[in-house]
Amino acid sequence: MSVAARQVYCFADQVFYETPDRWEREHSSFGVSAREVPAGWRRTDRGFWTHLSPIGAELPEQGWKIHVTAGPADLEQACDLVWDYCVARNLPFKHLSTPHTYLAVNSKYAPRGASGKLVTIYPADERQLESVLLDLEKELDGVRGPDILSDLRWRESPLFVRYGSFVERYCLDADGEFVAALATPDGELVPDLRKPVFTVPDWVRVPEFLAESEHARRAADRFPYRVLKALHFSNGGGVYLAERESDGKRVVLKEARALAGLDRGFGDAPGRLAREHRALTELAGIPGIPEWYDFFEAGGSQFLAMEYVEGTSLWVWMAKNHPMILFDLPEPEAYRAYRDEALDLLGRIGEILDQVHARGIGFGDLHFGNVMVRPDGSIALVDFEMIFDLADPDYSPVMGTMGFIAGREARGLELDDYAFAALKLALFFPMEKMRVFDHAKLAQQLGIIGDRFGLDEEFLGAIRSKLGDPKVRPLAPPGLGEKPLEVDFAAGVPDWPSMISSMQRAILASAEPSRTDRLFPGDSAQFRAGGGVNLAHGAAGVLWALARTGVRDEGLERWLAEAATRIEHQPPGFYNGLHGVAYALDFLGHSAEAHRLLDRAGGQSAAIREIGLYKGLSGIGLNWLHFGEYERAAAAAATLAAALESGGGEAGAATSVKGGLLHGWSGPALLFVRMAEHTGDPAFLDLAVRALHRDLDQCVVTRSGSLQVEERGTRTLAYLDVGSAGIALVADELLPHRADERIAEALPRLLTACSSEFVLQPQLFSGRAGLLAALDRNRRRDPGLAGLDELIERHLVRQSWHAVSYRGHLAFPGDFGLRLSMDLGTGTAGVLLTTAACTGQSGAFLPFFSDRPAAGVDHRREAVLEATA
Repeated sequence: MSVAARQVYCFADQVFYETPDRWEREHSSFGVSAREVPAGWRRTDRGFWTHLSPIGAELPEQGWKIHVTAGPADLEQACDLVWDYCVARNLPFKHLSTPHTYLAVNSKYAPRGASGKLVTIYPADERQLESVLLDLEKELDGVRGPDILSDLRWRESPLFVRYGSFVERYCLDADGEFVAALATPDGELVPDLRKPVFTVPDWVRVPEFLAESEHARRAADRFPYRVLKALHFSNGGGVYLAERESDGKRVVLKEARALAGLDRGFGDAPGRLAREHRALTELAGIPGIPEWYDFFEAGGSQFLAMEYVEGTSLWVWMAKNHPMILFDLPEPEAYRAYRDEALDLLGRIGEILDQVHARGIGFGDLHFGNVMVRPDGSIALVDFEMIFDLADPDYSPVMGTMGFIAGREARGLELDDYAFAALKLALFFPMEKMRVFDHAKLAQQLGIIGDRFGLDEEFLGAIRSKLGDPKVRPLAPPGLGEKPLEVDFAAGVPDWPSMISSMQRAILASAEPSRTDRLFPGDSAQFRAGGGVNLAHGAAGVLWALARTGVRDEGLERWLAEAATRIEHQPPGFYNGLHGVAYALDFLGHSAEAHRLLDRAGGQSAAIREIGLYKGLSGIGLNWLHFGEYERAAAAAATLAAALESGGGEAGAATSVKGGLLHGWSGPALLFVRMAEHTGDPAFLDLAVRALHRDLDQCVVTRSGSLQVEERGTRTLAYLDVGSAGIALVADELLPHRADERIAEALPRLLTACSSEFVLQPQLFSGRAGLLAALDRNRRRDPGLAGLDELIERHLVRQSWHAVSYRGHLAFPGDFGLRLSMDLGTGTAGVLLTTAACTGQSGAFLPFFSDRPAAGVDHRREAVLEATA
């Protein structure tokens, strides 16, 4: 899930990811929510929606449904009119529960395929469908709303139609996840796809009375530009690289969909695009401000054509040049060279900002992504949607980028000054979000960059005064930083047992056993089907990590056992579904419940074709082997072997995979190693070598000499889920069984990739903890590997860069640093597990990895675990 997709889960809670329907529900509701339920009707709240239906009403399981859209000004009117109409005709319907929910699902980065829907109506058949459309077209005359991209608009009305499921039914999709389902004519359940374009299933005929709307959708006015490729999509519209038809001039074309892409002030994308047009007009002639060419309307959207700025974003420039990212021990000259280049770029940015401010305009959205570095080193600012009048005493931004946006009391020039100071600091130490969680991070980060880059006090002091001003900086989220952190990373000899205990207390303090959807707050992926209980992001992974580190809680473990049995739709995979939950429950002593889940998983596993450990056949096969289901494990291994032989990325499909432990061929390689151990058949080791070679084929050598997985030619990755660490972990398991020259030669370079001091995230799957684990386990196998002791100790200590005080206990942010997480894959539980493994005697790590005892490791942790058990 991308950083943009997570935004919809950031509205309701400032500390943890949360579903929008929990956003101050008691203080926000539509007027119809206060109405009494009509006699003979039933009202039910489910997630984002409030459902109303006549008691005893029978509906088809699927068919043509009607969606009503409305803009912010028409919400109440539309809800009132539809309620009255549907109740009078005994038509089942549902409406979004609150205006807050409406804002979240129509916000700039909400999923495009589901956005725009305010009310859903369920006609019994096509005759009633036509009747309702004709009636409500008149009733809702004058109501305006955003397009619903997945649907077909009925004439010029705010009514849209789509063929879909009326009841909650689910099936497994090609990725091994449960999704909403439709039934084919022969009864097979297939995914009910909600794409951002109108489609119908192959077996469905579009009714004749909808033909006019279908023809209108396909008929497009002549468009004056030819789109070459999409650069970016949001719910507010697309950004495209295009050519002007009249002369072939290459431009950037920005689209703004009417009444879509809302900000927290309910402003829409066209309003922001109009601001950008105004900015480019008023700032014309300033070097570094793109030229605009055309501002027009087409197909109900606004478009702005502007100069195409060649180059890379400042973020990409930083990632390709920052010495702490590129090298584990940068030379002093590397620090100096980067410092001088960065200061030069910052000076150029400051010059452009000064000229913008001289014209009375604030930029309003300065961050890495909105600064372009051209091939000649010159600078351009892009994205002027958030410009404002510096003289406006009431202006306060309603959206922005975490870490760069000032507090609510900031006004005028203070807004850009704060963002520019944040950019200056982040260009040397890009952990700007950490300052939002803990104001003390400012002093820590300034100390680091002053020491490493030799920056003078004038530069550091200017940043300190802007970002440290209590009147300007944003308030810390509730519950964070109110109590000082109970552990001290700065101690001469860090007390790792105390760190472990503190993380355990943070996790337990976050538990909410009164909830039925999740127990511990984790990544936003926990709100997918089964995500609240699974191993990666749900209760199973957290409780398993706690138990592995010596902490048990009978009540919380009972919650997991009951929830896992109750929740109906869980995919079969190991980290995302039933197999992983069964593994955890078995470890926790709930053997009967574990085997019931395995029985459920058995019927679903046959449909899986994905190869990976996370949700594919390798994780499923390893778990079958763990539970003694040898024939099933062998069947999974055979399917993977056939895929390896055919060159396919999935079992039976020639698609590409992402090299690494969770989604690449390293997962199957681990299964082959364990099958070799179980059967004694060396052919499995041959397969393991070939599988690991497949992941090595995706690697490239970087400037530092490290070996990293290349992703689409845009970046290289060193992480556990996708990257060098995951490959190194399995190489570590394979080499004691089978010597292989290529793997042995690659391993030191893979470990070099795990050695960078600067790592953006602390987590296990895509962060520092995963790199730390790869280094530690290889050190335990071969204590003679040079320099690993120092690298491991440094990674452990550098956890302080990410550490947050949650009620005084040690906790960590999750994916992309937007919110804290307690889960295994992205949060505190994963850091806990890795820290305990690296500082303990057994070296116990993730499922299916061998314990790796090592001499000379600090044994104090064992006594602490006994005391906390």
